[in-house]
Amino acid sequence: AEPQLELRLPTEGEEVLADYRSTGLSLRQHPFALLRPRLERRRVTPNARLRDLADKTRVRVSGMVMFRQRPGSAKGVLFMTLEDETGVVNLIVRPQFVENNRDVVLGARLAIATGELQSVDGVIHVLVSRLADVSAWIAELPAMSRDFH
Repeated sequence: AEPQLELRLPTEGEEVLADYRSTGLSLRQHPFALLRPRLERRRVTPNARLRDLADKTRVRVSGMVMFRQRPGSAKGVLFMTLEDETGVVNLIVRPQFVENNRDVVLGARLAIATGELQSVDGVIHVLVSRLADVSAWIAELPAMSRDFH
């Protein structure tokens, strides 16, 4: 005759985080949808809206770091791919920026990047001038970056 426990239902955010911890994905919604109000206050453009902007527009984008690549043929340039709830954006990070900001560039799991939009024939990149590590916002999620050298 033990007393019946009253457990509260998990929040939507807790359910999404639990999905990511156990399987690396969630069918409920993308974790970034939960962060969108915070990103809007910081004037971060959703990745899907980048195709509507003109070449050379200054933008602020964000996402979970999905890939980092530094091909030998790229003369030290590092390429990063960020994913938000609307899609992906590819970042171009110059060698000197990598050198001066190594901890953020190589350590961030969630980043906000500021830079110049490069849009040529439907191919979109952001040339990074600032990069902020906001990984603490999703500290509970497992590491998801797949780094290639």
